[in-house]
Amino acid sequence: MATHPLTALRASTGLSQTAYAQLIARTHAELGHGQMAARREKVSRWESGRIAPEFSAQLAIARIHQVDNDLVLRLGWPQWLMVATGDHHLLQQPWSPRGAMALSRFAADTTGSRSSGPIATGASLGALIRGAVAALDSGSLPPERDGPRIAPETLSWAEARIRALEELETGTPVSPDALHLAARTEHHLIGDLLTRGGYDRATGTRLLLLSARTATLCTWTSYTLGEDARTERYNLAAISAAAAAGASRHVAAFLTQLCFRHHRRGHPEDVLSLLRAARTIVPRPTPRLAVLLHTHRALALARLREPTTSMRSLEHAERAFAASPRTWDPEADPTGASIDEGYLALSRGTTWLHLGQPMRALSCFDALTGDGTPSHRPPTPYSVIDLCLVVEAQLAADRLEEAAATARHAVERAGILPPGVADRFRDLLTPHADRPSVQEVLDLLTGRPAPRRATG
Repeated sequence: MATHPLTALRASTGLSQTAYAQLIARTHAELGHGQMAARREKVSRWESGRIAPEFSAQLAIARIHQVDNDLVLRLGWPQWLMVATGDHHLLQQPWSPRGAMALSRFAADTTGSRSSGPIATGASLGALIRGAVAALDSGSLPPERDGPRIAPETLSWAEARIRALEELETGTPVSPDALHLAARTEHHLIGDLLTRGGYDRATGTRLLLLSARTATLCTWTSYTLGEDARTERYNLAAISAAAAAGASRHVAAFLTQLCFRHHRRGHPEDVLSLLRAARTIVPRPTPRLAVLLHTHRALALARLREPTTSMRSLEHAERAFAASPRTWDPEADPTGASIDEGYLALSRGTTWLHLGQPMRALSCFDALTGDGTPSHRPPTPYSVIDLCLVVEAQLAADRLEEAAATARHAVERAGILPPGVADRFRDLLTPHADRPSVQEVLDLLTGRPAPRRATG
């Protein structure tokens, strides 16, 4: 008998039926739907499929698992549960080449969603970390595979193409859509070699690391397109492939990259769990990985309102950056290509923003807005999406006109914003739509031409 999706969803929280019923009842009251009985029997009947919860109880369950109410209404019970449970099943895949490829296929074949919460959070995040550590501790190598042997030049050509894409990530006039398509194509090609070709263990390890690198490229390009859920799926695929290859440094780096999603969702405890896991896997990180570990820790501590330790973490990051090589080798150092002075300034500004100091944040964001020393950095796919942080800081500082101008600048720089990025700007600006300048930008974001302003 198939497991009911509510059973899988409750299991992802690590709660018993009684504790889950109590959580639903509390959420039900917090949403203003009144008191409801917190009985284990209710959850048991729902999970058996004999009865469906009342609609208000479904809304409480949806709130717990960060599913939009319109999906609850549109899909109905129990179909809407799959919005939340589908990805959790992915974390149960074996830590092997087969499991890595299952994650990769799911990431590629599904559409990113801004509405879904993080896949790996709380108990499911703990399971992910334990699985990755156990896979590395096992010391097992990828199995050999029968089939048509992969020619050495095929791998060499693939590596050259992937390296070129990684260099484009650091600065390029290529649109995020085009870069994402190229990264997905390479990821698919490596997946085909892994699942259809014949190879020895050394070649299998090499293929898995290429799969992890292409999945990471897809992680970042999905991020630039504002596809939050797909971003995490590719990130999980990279972790799984690296763990199957026994690559500790790669797993630690990719766990650290997973922090970005939890920062956006406001989950500092999950960020700190990921950072502890990365430190356990690689006790002596490279300088570039140390920069990532310290900056993410600073952001998480800022969310927890710990300014002293947060600032100390930033100081550690700056010292690690000073010790890091200025050239980046993606094969030896999987941390990503964007660790530079601009990244440090962005991290410092975001930390001040989380600490409730928007003016200090804006002083760090000068290079993003063009108000400070002209930047000689080449344009990156992240240039526009980083401006969301500037708008957030300007709004927090009650600088509405400047926020509108920054959002307009983002539209002008990108031409057409990816839908997910446009939605982020809209989320920030819509509460201030009564201001004419803000409404003009909202019109631009929805593709409506703004009215001409009177002159003279």
